[in-house]
Amino acid sequence: MKNIFKTEENKKGIALLVTVLLMSLILFSSLYFLNFSLTEKKIAHSQAWGAKTYYLAEAGVAEMVWRLKNDETYKSNFEADPGWTTNFTRDNPFGANSGSYTVTITNSSQAHGEIVSVGTIDVGGGKTSQRMIKTTVYKALGQSGIGDSAGYADGNINISASMVNFYNGSAHSNNTFTVNLFSDISVDSDLKAVGNYLLSWTSSAAVAGRVYAQNFAPAAEVIAMPAIDFDSESPNSYKNKADVVYTSAEFEDLMEDNQNLTLNDPITYVDGDVELRGGQVLTINGLLVVGRDFIVGDRYCLGSRCGRSSVIVNHSEGQPSGILVMRKAYFKLWAGDVDINGIVYANDQLDILSFPLGFDFDVIGGLIGRKLTITSVWEPINITHNNDYLVEVLSASSFSPIITVEHWEEEY
Repeated sequence: MKNIFKTEENKKGIALLVTVLLMSLILFSSLYFLNFSLTEKKIAHSQAWGAKTYYLAEAGVAEMVWRLKNDETYKSNFEADPGWTTNFTRDNPFGANSGSYTVTITNSSQAHGEIVSVGTIDVGGGKTSQRMIKTTVYKALGQSGIGDSAGYADGNINISASMVNFYNGSAHSNNTFTVNLFSDISVDSDLKAVGNYLLSWTSSAAVAGRVYAQNFAPAAEVIAMPAIDFDSESPNSYKNKADVVYTSAEFEDLMEDNQNLTLNDPITYVDGDVELRGGQVLTINGLLVVGRDFIVGDRYCLGSRCGRSSVIVNHSEGQPSGILVMRKAYFKLWAGDVDINGIVYANDQLDILSFPLGFDFDVIGGLIGRKLTITSVWEPINITHNNDYLVEVLSASSFSPIITVEHWEEEY
C-alpha cells in the first residue's frame, strides 16, 4: 500500500516539475517575443527619425544652393573669393518641433565649394537623431579652355628636385603627374591627372582640394589643349593680327642693339626663334608670339656682352598678354628674373631647367604646354591662376548660370 502512495506522489511531483518548466518556457518565450517586438519598434522609430533627419539635412543643402543662385552676397562671394566660407542655422523649418539644420559652405577655389549640412531632431529622452550630408558644387564662369588650371600639360607633368606652388587654382595633366627627387609642391585647389599620380617618398605635396588620378580614383577628365592659330591665312591668326612682324634675324639684331628692350605694341610676332642671352632684359607690354622656339638663359654671353637674361610681361586691362610659342619654350641655367603677368603657352615642350637660386620665377595667368617639365629648381616657382588673363588670350570656353552638384555623400 505504501508503494502505491509513493508512486502517486512521484507522479504528482513530476507533473508539477513539468508544469513549472512549461510555464517558464512560455514566460521566457513571451519575454523574448516582447523584447523582439520592442526592438523592432525601436528600429522602426529609429529608421523613421533617420529618414526625417536625412531629409532635413537635404533641405539645408537645397537652401544653400538656392542662396548661391539668388542671394547676391552668397553669389558674389562664391564666384569671386576662392577662400570664402560661411554658415547658417535654421530652426523648425517645417513647423514646431521639426528640428533644425546647420549648413556650411567652404570654397576650395573660385566657384568651387563643399557644402556640409547637419540635420538634427530631438527625439525625447535626452536623445537626438542626426544626419550629415556633404556635397561639392561648382559653377562654370566663362573660364578659359583649361578651366581653373594654373599649370596644364596635354601630356605629362614632371617635377623633379624643385619647389613649385600652384596658387588660386588646380594643376592638370592629361597623362601622368610625377613629383620626385626631393621636390616640394603645393596646389591651392585640385591635383588632376588622367593617368597616374606618382609622388616619391622623398617629396611632399600639399593639395588643398582633391587628387584625381587613375590610382586615386576617380581619374581626372581629359581637357583638350586649347588651339592657337599662329600663322594661318586666316585674318584671325596672330601673325595677321600682329601690330609688328619681325624675322628671327631682325629681332636678334634688335636685342643686340638694345640690351634693355621694351616691346610696346599690343601684339608682336617673330617669324622664327627668339633666344635671350648675354644679360638681355626683355620687357613685353602685351603679347609676344614666337613662330618657332623661345629660349631664355641657355647661353651666358652674346658676343662680348655677358650676364643673366630676364623677361618681364606686363598686362593692360582688356588686352592679351604673355608669350605664345609655336614649338618649345625653355627657361635655363643662365636665366635671371622671370616676371610674367599673362600666359606662357608652348605648343610643344615647356621646360624650366636648372633655374638659379636668388632669382624669381613668377607667373600670374597660367602655364600651358604639350608637356611640362620642371627640374632642379630650388628657388620656388610661383604659378598663379588668373582666369581673366587666360580668357583674354584663349577666349572663354563656357559659361553657365547653373550651380552643378558634383558629388554627394551621407554620414551619420
